[in-house]
Amino acid sequence: MFRKRLFSTIIAGTMLMSLVAGCQSNSAVSSSAAAGNSATPTTSQAKSAGEVVVNFWSAPQKVQYNFWVQKAKAFNETKATVNGNVITVKVQEMPESPSSEAGIQNSIVTGTVPAASENINRSFASTLASSDAVYEVQDEQWFKDAVAAKKIEKTITGWAIDSKQYVLPEYVNPMTWQWNAKALKALGFTKVPETVDDLDAVLKAFTQNKAKMSELGVTHTLYRTTLQRADQWWDRWYDFQMPYMALSGKTSWVDGDKLTLDRQGAIDAFEMIGKFGNTIQTNEVTDVWTAKKTSILLSVSSPWDIQSLRAAGKTYGMDGDYVYGPSLVKKQGDTPYNYGDSKGIVLYKNSSISNDQHNGAVEFMKWLYSSANCAQTDADWLKATTMLPVREDISENAAFTDQMKAYPELKDLAKYTPYSIPCMASDKMTDIQTALTESGIGPYIQQAIKQQPLNAPDASKYVDAAFSAMKTAGDLN
Repeated sequence: MFRKRLFSTIIAGTMLMSLVAGCQSNSAVSSSAAAGNSATPTTSQAKSAGEVVVNFWSAPQKVQYNFWVQKAKAFNETKATVNGNVITVKVQEMPESPSSEAGIQNSIVTGTVPAASENINRSFASTLASSDAVYEVQDEQWFKDAVAAKKIEKTITGWAIDSKQYVLPEYVNPMTWQWNAKALKALGFTKVPETVDDLDAVLKAFTQNKAKMSELGVTHTLYRTTLQRADQWWDRWYDFQMPYMALSGKTSWVDGDKLTLDRQGAIDAFEMIGKFGNTIQTNEVTDVWTAKKTSILLSVSSPWDIQSLRAAGKTYGMDGDYVYGPSLVKKQGDTPYNYGDSKGIVLYKNSSISNDQHNGAVEFMKWLYSSANCAQTDADWLKATTMLPVREDISENAAFTDQMKAYPELKDLAKYTPYSIPCMASDKMTDIQTALTESGIGPYIQQAIKQQPLNAPDASKYVDAAFSAMKTAGDLN
């Protein structure tokens, strides 16, 4: 079910609730929300005398919530005003059941939406924009200043939706390959693979040294449990989009009502995955990277797992337990584009949000991302979450030096952020990526896992079937 249909379903399902809410008085924000708890706010978010209350929703993650609570507290202490009233920013975690997107859509329909929130990817921003639920910001001075302070003049172009901007990018997790460093070294490799030929060499060595791998506890090459699961469509960002972007040269998925995926690039991406053959681990191993012995050779990186890896005593680098490597390209010199697991901040339009509340949210953004505060805001974010802020100067900016020294993992990941591409701007992304799995990758992997490594089946017919299904699912040409 695509997102516009989901919006319609939510509207129908909550019509009665909205009518009841409309009969209730528009009172001030509840004391539990004021305390920073995650209770649902009342419909009006009204200001009390001499104060304008601005609600901000964080992602439903404790580290992100804590970051925003601290930033709101610091901002509130400045006693900034709008129309003579002191702005008070109050932070809550957004609902996450059944999903944060559904929670936001429900809040829009019921008039309980905050003035601003984080945790918005490009595709969901497209859905919100098509419903006129968020503000365009490309002409706002605060937004221009933030783009300049973050030095993201190049990066921001990848966030455009119909040539307009709705999201201030906040963080990016470049999804690359995470390699078992001990296994690579045991196979005779002193650096991570960078090209498809390098991968072939590693797979050949793996098949010729199974006894040596067994001693290390390595039983499989690629760990990927959801390749055949259409219900986990979002995983196609990682195991299809990441190699596809690198092998095709950044070709887009969708442009307007047209499917723009490159056929040969898609075939190359399918067949690169198919090269792993019957050494793909499709069964779930909950401690695959934190166990005493790592049983796989590589997986798609999960930068948010850095803290748990450290807690398990795992060390980073070619002389350690694991190491990050770039998306694999066809030949040396090609750009290693990857999928950017990236989200940002939007400002909501709603009759329940007063002009003062909207302007108060703008003042909060101006304070956070001014030329004076921006680097510190992003440095504090990095320290709190170990997720890279969207910046093009993170490797050179002195504000991040200490954190990069403390986390060499992040320093390596930062090298790949300039090549990180966010998800497609389509409100039918769910349907499109579900179709990709059902008609393409899923059936292809069923064939590939019957083969020995380096004997990938021809992916042509599977890609053609996927393209046809994706066009139908997305109403695309």
